[in-house]
Amino acid sequence: MAQSTGTPPTPDTPTEATNPDDATVRDRVWDATLCLLAVRPIPFQAWRVRRRAGLGASHDRTIRRTLTVMAEAGWLEHEPNSKWWHPGPKADERLTGE
Repeated sequence: MAQSTGTPPTPDTPTEATNPDDATVRDRVWDATLCLLAVRPIPFQAWRVRRRAGLGASHDRTIRRTLTVMAEAGWLEHEPNSKWWHPGPKADERLTGE
């Protein structure tokens, strides 16, 4: 059994809530998608984002929702019922300079 010092963490001690490396799943999806677009600005499927973000299949719904938000914001383009996501106007403009 671990022994506690009885001292709560101070602001100088990183905790889960203050650790900047503790990104949310949505943050990881955004980051992975933008990195993917920067490296290979071609159509992709969501499993590539999942793999790049280091997420499991249990996060597929969050990945799809986040990709949809990115499409609504102009970063991606997506046809309904398609598994393929395409770089959108923002990605073309900002990542490929076109």
